[in-house]
Amino acid sequence: MAKMLDGPVPHGARSVSWPWYHHVLTSELTPDAKKLLVSYSGVSPAEVEAHIYSVRDKAWGIFPWPCVGEFWFLSFGLAKHPLYKNMVLPRLKAGHTLLDIGACLGQDIRKCIFDGAPATHLYASDLFPEYEELAYDLWRDPDKLPSRHFFADDILADNASFTSGPLMTHLGPASVDIITITMFLHLFNYENQLKVATRILHLLSQRPGSMILGSQAGSIDFGEQALKPPFHRGEAGVKRTVFRHNPESFERLWREAGQATGVPLQVSAVLQAPTDFLAAADSSFDVAFKKRKYLTRSETRRLYFSVMRT
Repeated sequence: MAKMLDGPVPHGARSVSWPWYHHVLTSELTPDAKKLLVSYSGVSPAEVEAHIYSVRDKAWGIFPWPCVGEFWFLSFGLAKHPLYKNMVLPRLKAGHTLLDIGACLGQDIRKCIFDGAPATHLYASDLFPEYEELAYDLWRDPDKLPSRHFFADDILADNASFTSGPLMTHLGPASVDIITITMFLHLFNYENQLKVATRILHLLSQRPGSMILGSQAGSIDFGEQALKPPFHRGEAGVKRTVFRHNPESFERLWREAGQATGVPLQVSAVLQAPTDFLAAADSSFDVAFKKRKYLTRSETRRLYFSVMRT
């Protein structure tokens, strides 16, 4: 059993009665998402919604993540990051490499390709190998993105398995200039977040300016939070928690990871992206807050961050 999942799919989790399984597309199908599916993927405008429902239900069958039920694979989180337009995309066009960890159906790297980044420098990784074929099903682009650019790997596997896994053997240590972890790190408790962070730093290039960036659920008050059913218990009935950060606790996490790996870092993190963090943002940057019924507290906010090697 992969360590990212400390047990089988919880009983009842695949029910379509959960509030995060959206039966009807509404605001999730943004103009940007529809444009990519039509212009990049070649899906007929009349077929877009049926195509999305079909792919979503296949993904739900692989694992019923709330983000799958809510069609988050139509949200281009990296492109919404304030640093994307004026820092990330120019670097990609100049030949820098990017790895998307927790890539789901590869929506962020498809948006990069659509925006002009060379596909040869883009990589994606997720836990489930089935996501690679399903991503090709969604985006219809095996002619644009080589199959060798997806790695099914478990970043929380034991040391021997991770060291011999595809991220470390096919990409290798210190091989990636930009690593994006959108809506990913918040899936874990603090101990596992620290383990993920140190392993990501092992993959990050030694070039000064190499960076990790993304967004995730944060909180005004940092700390472990208990998950609600059906994801509230792991193996042997152990209660599951996830650690929610405010900017200060997030910076401490990465300072700890940097000290553990000997990597000097500059960390920036903000809740809800205040005005002074949006100078480089695209005009479509969305900082709207939506309550998530599978989380537990009204203090939840979106945390945007960058972690740069100095």
